[in-house]
Formats: sequence, C-alpha cells, structure tokens
Amino acid sequence: MVVITLTLTTVAAAIGAVGGIVAIGSTAIDKIKGFLPDKEADKREVKYLRFNDKRPKGGFRLILVNEKTGWNKAVRIYMNPNSSDYREIKAGDTTGKPCKKSMHLKYDSTRIDFPKDVEYFTLNLMKPGTLGVYSTVQEIRIYKDLQSKLDGKTLVIYWDNDDSKYFDNKDNLVSPAEIL
Repeated sequence: MVVITLTLTTVAAAIGAVGGIVAIGSTAIDKIKGFLPDKEADKREVKYLRFNDKRPKGGFRLILVNEKTGWNKAVRIYMNPNSSDYREIKAGDTTGKPCKKSMHLKYDSTRIDFPKDVEYFTLNLMKPGTLGVYSTVQEIRIYKDLQSKLDGKTLVIYWDNDDSKYFDNKDNLVSPAEIL
C-alpha cells in the first residue's frame, strides 16, 4: 500500500492507492480532485479526424493539435507491445510548433511506418497529472486490419485544454494543410 500525504492550506488529505482503487481520507476532495485523473472526462476532450491527403503508402502521418495555452499533451507510439521503447509527439504551452492557420494552436507530427512483425502497435494518449507525471488517458491499438484505413493518410488528434470544448466547434478542426 502506498500512502501519499498532500497538504492543502491547513487541510491534510491522505490518499491510499491499492490495486488501482483510490480512497480519500478527508473532506478535501474538491480541493485535490485536480490531482486525480478523470479518464472519462479526459477522453471527451479528444477528437479524431482522418484525412485522405495522399501520403506515401506503408504508413501514415500522425498530427497532435492542442491549444497553445493548454497543458502539454503527448502521444506515445509503441511499435512493439512487448517493449517499453517508444517515441512521442508533444504539443501544448511549452512544446510544439505554431499552426499555420491559427496562432491559437500548436502541433507536433511524425510519420509512422507500419511494423511487419507484430500483431498491433499502440498510440497512448498521455496527459500530465500530479507533479507533471504523465499518465495514459487512452490506449489505441492499431491492428493489422485497421492499417489499410490509415495507409497513405493523415490522422489528426485534436485535444481540448481542460474541458474548453474548443474543438467541439467544427470550424476549429484545422486540416493538415492548415496546420503545417
């Protein structure tokens, strides 16, 4: 059992984590809820669009778009599910490049070539939490049968900043040509 003590003004809250279950030992829950991940709410902040922009076959381009004032977000790409090796793209307040069309947005991108010798690879959507430690909001497995839907295309992941709902407006879903 791991016990972490957080001191908030004059209130101390003990958090015990056992087997993925978190118990709060204080009434300070509203003050510390920002430290605890809410994966379902975080997933609602993410939108996806696939663009048929005639990229080279054998893989696809991945673009992460975030608001420039938003917390840094990352997509970790694990090409082998049996390995801890990954590469990542990041965008947010301290990382990424400004979008061409909208100076309100930042992005990062990479090309992903399809692996030949594994059943699937994963895209892990990561968000910083307590003390800046990244945690996985969602793991997307790209199996071989899905690869044909991405082959030669661009997948754009749009990620709102803490429930801003910026990307709920379809006009804010910039295309790859408007990003790069």
